[in-house]
Amino acid sequence: MEQDKRGRGRPKIDTHITEAYASSRRQAVNAVYMYEGVELISVAATEIPDSDLLWCSDASTQTAGGKQGILEQLGRMLIQDKFSPDDCITIANFAIQALKAGHTSREIEKAIRKVRLTNKKASADPENEALNHAAVNALDELRAMGGTDHTIL
Repeated sequence: MEQDKRGRGRPKIDTHITEAYASSRRQAVNAVYMYEGVELISVAATEIPDSDLLWCSDASTQTAGGKQGILEQLGRMLIQDKFSPDDCITIANFAIQALKAGHTSREIEKAIRKVRLTNKKASADPENEALNHAAVNALDELRAMGGTDHTIL
């Protein structure tokens, strides 16, 4: 008798990363999300002022640096949670404002993760007013970190 497999967990994504760059599957997946965040920042550079605070590269010295945690969360928003690129750009701008205001990248990463997870819960149960309110509050907390007062998303 053949058993039906239950689709649990996250779907596998092809990382295209060798063991030389990531020693575990988890590191490889995190790197893929980070690279997606970098791609988002690179493509939308004109819409994201001061994007060099999140990611910068110098071809002459062959160096690159960035806020990996923030970039990973942006990549997860785009790929895993299916946020629109415009929403991700808005969150990236809020993150840059928060960096300018003196918050650490770890604090901003946690705030973005909270926005992601509360929006995921709210979209799973759109009738639940408490979840919708929590999603708005999470976005407002991120926005307040940078001292900006935009009404986007």
